[in-house]
Amino acid sequence: MICREFEPWLQAFVDGELDVETMTAAQAHVSSCPECHGRVDGERRFRALLRQQPQDMAPPELRARLLGLGRLKRRRAAMRLWLGIPAAAALVLVVALLMTRGLAPDPTAPRIVDTLVDKHLAYAQIEGPAEFTSSEPGAVAAWLRDRVGMRVPVPDYSHAGIRLVGARISETDEQKLAYLLYEKGHMLMSVFMLPDSTQARTLGGKTLSYRGHEYVTRERKSLRTVSWRDGQAVFSLVSMLDYDALLECADRLRAELVRERRL
Repeated sequence: MICREFEPWLQAFVDGELDVETMTAAQAHVSSCPECHGRVDGERRFRALLRQQPQDMAPPELRARLLGLGRLKRRRAAMRLWLGIPAAAALVLVVALLMTRGLAPDPTAPRIVDTLVDKHLAYAQIEGPAEFTSSEPGAVAAWLRDRVGMRVPVPDYSHAGIRLVGARISETDEQKLAYLLYEKGHMLMSVFMLPDSTQARTLGGKTLSYRGHEYVTRERKSLRTVSWRDGQAVFSLVSMLDYDALLECADRLRAELVRERRL
């Protein structure tokens, strides 16, 4: 890709809306072209400036009223549905719901991975995505332990040319999550670790096996993800790196997690 070809893709590139192949080509060009790199940096700074501007928001009373009306509308719709079901069928449905409740994820619930992809993109566009900056796994692990009160595995991927940048504490669904940031060249990789408080939220994606472990893979906004549940926690790797690299990193993280639990 050359500058003339990249120029029409600038906005979509910053938004992360290109397909994986085009995004990879564009990223390679930006990495090697100081002029286009400057354009991307300027666009991101401009957007950061816009996000800092005051935004009009509805008064709390109006927002609460609108939310209440929405809940009331959903309850009425549900009541109309139940009233239209014969009594015997309703009883069967109730029994089926009670039998399956808590056993299977709700397919309509928000996907955890989608939320994490959005976080990855948001952090990638700020000047300092890591709260604590260090390339030493031990220092990052100690910082996270002090912040969240638990051991968090911090794998060393330097043998694969993937450098540790640092860590951040974030939140999703009012829960804290640990966020590790790595980079390979100009490509970032986020490693998210969060409590699995509800099985109702699906990971979303295709299941595959790698070295005897099951993973869920998904592509969204030109990014690849590899995720899995492990007991009471969810782990997710988000990056433009290929699946072979992400699965290798996931396997290394699992090994580090086992080592941490033995300590």
